[in-house]
Amino acid sequence: MNILENLSFHNDRPSVCPIQRTDKTNYFAIGLIHNQILKKHTANNPSLLTVLQGELVFLIDGETLHLKEFDTYDIPVMVEHEVKGVKERNIFTILQEK
Repeated sequence: MNILENLSFHNDRPSVCPIQRTDKTNYFAIGLIHNQILKKHTANNPSLLTVLQGELVFLIDGETLHLKEFDTYDIPVMVEHEVKGVKERNIFTILQEK
């Protein structure tokens, strides 16, 4: 599977591409265009974010993190956060433990 071929970018909402779901994990990709925001939410399970393309601004707990291509970040459980795309196209994956 090619993530880029299966991820269609939208102007009105983030794009999501399921990669793999098992009884232990959920793995998916998210695409954001420039200045698009994945609105505030919390992760119910341990999650690992990996930036594949572009750059992200990750806002969490009063902190602003700048994540670039190939950066990873362990998202804390039950801490509200939001993500903003910086470049023209931004793609990241989330690997969640169940």
